[in-house]
Amino acid sequence: PIHIDATFTPLRPGLILNNPQRRLPEEQRRMFHDNGWEIVDAAQPAHNAPPALCYSSVWLSMNVLVLDPKTVCVEKSEVYQAEQMDKLGMNVIEVDLRDAYAFGGGLHCCTADVNRESVLEDYFPKLVG
Repeated sequence: PIHIDATFTPLRPGLILNNPQRRLPEEQRRMFHDNGWEIVDAAQPAHNAPPALCYSSVWLSMNVLVLDPKTVCVEKSEVYQAEQMDKLGMNVIEVDLRDAYAFGGGLHCCTADVNRESVLEDYFPKLVG
């Protein structure tokens, strides 16, 4: 099955991670670009196959949990994804969770909503409805 968090992941305002094997359709790419967003290809997964009993994609590597615009949790064995996050200026927290992939998701999927205190912002001011 195609997993949304293994297809594209917003990392912070203006930056999304996109699966290079499942690129966003051109219309969606244009919507992001027209509003000043950068779309970067996710790093290759560190593993060639999912763990035993997991029927999800190896691209769960990009299923990260963003805590704030500068802090992200990455599965501990996904060294290439962690390295990419570091190069993007993010503080990386490694979490050993690969054995839980068999339940159908990665770090983002295994969490409840994060309640944030902030001001409501429009990240797509040029969106035409």
